[in-house]
Amino acid sequence: MHIAIFDCLAESIQGRTLPDMFRSLIERGFDDKKERFDPSCMPISYEIYNCIAEEFPTCFTEIDAIIVTGAPNSAYDADAWIKKMHCVLRDGYNHHPKVKLFGVCFGHQTMASALLGDRGVLAEKNPKGWEIGVQRVDCAPEFLNHFPRFTNGDVTVQRSLQFIHQDHVVVPDGSLPPGWVIMGKNDMCEVQGLFQPNRVLTYQGHAEFDRHIAKAVLDMLDNPAWSGDDWQAADRIDNADYFAGLLVEFLLG
Repeated sequence: MHIAIFDCLAESIQGRTLPDMFRSLIERGFDDKKERFDPSCMPISYEIYNCIAEEFPTCFTEIDAIIVTGAPNSAYDADAWIKKMHCVLRDGYNHHPKVKLFGVCFGHQTMASALLGDRGVLAEKNPKGWEIGVQRVDCAPEFLNHFPRFTNGDVTVQRSLQFIHQDHVVVPDGSLPPGWVIMGKNDMCEVQGLFQPNRVLTYQGHAEFDRHIAKAVLDMLDNPAWSGDDWQAADRIDNADYFAGLLVEFLLG
């Protein structure tokens, strides 16, 4: 499996890059499958693209999946590299049906606007403000029905993730194409991810962050609007391994 990682930060956090974190996330997802699957049967290679420098693949033939990382930018910013990314994602989705797409935070929002913008789906500032630290996500049964090992039947499953975002995705009623579903929601954000079987999976939260990375990002951004409770929330335990398992199941499906 060859995975292209669209790096939308291109700098390290506590000595780790975002591509490093996603490689680790996928390794943890495979750990969850060791009893039923030998990861050595499917070696994974990665290619990193510095999207801020407008580096993108020119050919999708050898690519099995694309990961779009988070970023301090907004999906609706006018930067040339963000506009180009929208075009590249649409090209990959529309003309290369075997390529799977996965995105988090900025990546989630960019995929939503790139692939579903013509249906009224958009990214915008959340009027409820910032979602910070480890927060609960109510994973939708209609999403988890595609991942039977991760569900308790027709019941909403609650799991937690790290968050650092002010933008959110808005999905007007009836705007999702057939087969697409919303991954989950909570009180702060109605669209915590999107899913189309065998094609697209997105998370608003940061399954790739641990508490140390999350607190380092908060320190870097140092927004005066955040409270001490926000920093404390980033220090809580999350269920990132659960979402790592979902990601690997999606990639292998």
